[in-house]
Amino acid sequence: MTEFSHCRKAEVFDKNKNQAVIAAVSMGPMDSLLVTLPRDFKASSASPVQIVFYDPMQGLVTCRCTLSAPLVTDDRQHCSYRCQVLDKLSQEQRREDIKISLTAKVTVTFEAPDRTLEAPATIHNLSAGGIYMVTDLKLKPGDQVFFYFHDAGGTIPLTAEVLREEIRYDRYSRPVKGYGCRFVDLAPMYELQLRSFVFKEARRIY
Repeated sequence: MTEFSHCRKAEVFDKNKNQAVIAAVSMGPMDSLLVTLPRDFKASSASPVQIVFYDPMQGLVTCRCTLSAPLVTDDRQHCSYRCQVLDKLSQEQRREDIKISLTAKVTVTFEAPDRTLEAPATIHNLSAGGIYMVTDLKLKPGDQVFFYFHDAGGTIPLTAEVLREEIRYDRYSRPVKGYGCRFVDLAPMYELQLRSFVFKEARRIY
């Protein structure tokens, strides 16, 4: 599996690095990396190009690459090139470092020593690494709550560990408890789904 096996989109700059063209990214035979560009894009295997990969796992990764073996696609409007990454030039923050603001209602479950507690909670921001939420449950750092997140194109089961607590005020100026949490024991398939959601929402918002 290649480094960009989960990537589906990129920007390819022309040789003068003045203009970027949107490209589709996919996997070819033998785990080769394919970049599909408009047919009128001038690519030469002798001249490396700069490509920014929009990767849901790694973020925005800028690389120097060569494009070779062009193959005209079925629509006759595009060409697919075999892409070889020569150098990684830069990487903007991973998706877990980017927080998106949202208002999502969930029901959280907390396993107390003597009973199981359930309560509504409101998520105010989300990253692939954790959440900030408000709930009436009385929690402390180290406590873990479980809930389902339904807004990422499917249901994701999440366990969040409280890292910090603070008093904030709702729209009626009433004090409420806010909790900053990190996700624990997140299965890889759900992590990828969550990263992809955060990535798309961050691009849409910003």
